[in-house]
Amino acid sequence: MKPTRRLTSTYINEQTPYGTLTAQSLSKAHREPHRGVARGVLVAIGIALCFMPAAGGSKPVQYISYKEYALISLDYNYKEYKCLTTLYGKESAWRVDAVGNLDGTHKVYGIPQGKSEYLKTLNGYEQIQWGLNYIGNRYGEPCIALDHFKRKGWH
Repeated sequence: MKPTRRLTSTYINEQTPYGTLTAQSLSKAHREPHRGVARGVLVAIGIALCFMPAAGGSKPVQYISYKEYALISLDYNYKEYKCLTTLYGKESAWRVDAVGNLDGTHKVYGIPQGKSEYLKTLNGYEQIQWGLNYIGNRYGEPCIALDHFKRKGWH
């Protein structure tokens, strides 16, 4: 087979009377593999989009535990973290939906067991931040709040 004939044999209209190629449509034999690859790529992209994590990092906040979030919020101060885990463990057992009674008439809510009903509307991470702000403003640090809790039964 001549080189020009091999080259042009995959095209529908091989050559004009002047020896040039006219239509360069690929035959069906060449189109199907490309369509299969394209379908595979589109399916893979669709699946990847379904399982993508939220934007903003490889480990978004919603995928870490409340305790891990508290440790990060305390700048990895393990002494204060241990006091906070003890305090919140006794107060609410780290339950977001915890409700308790302060004195039989006043209810307390969430992980930090605060009097504010606003805590019921927050997720666990926001409750921890609220509790750390409260402790920071009232006691300065979690270990002082824990000492107060041990003496008085509340903080």
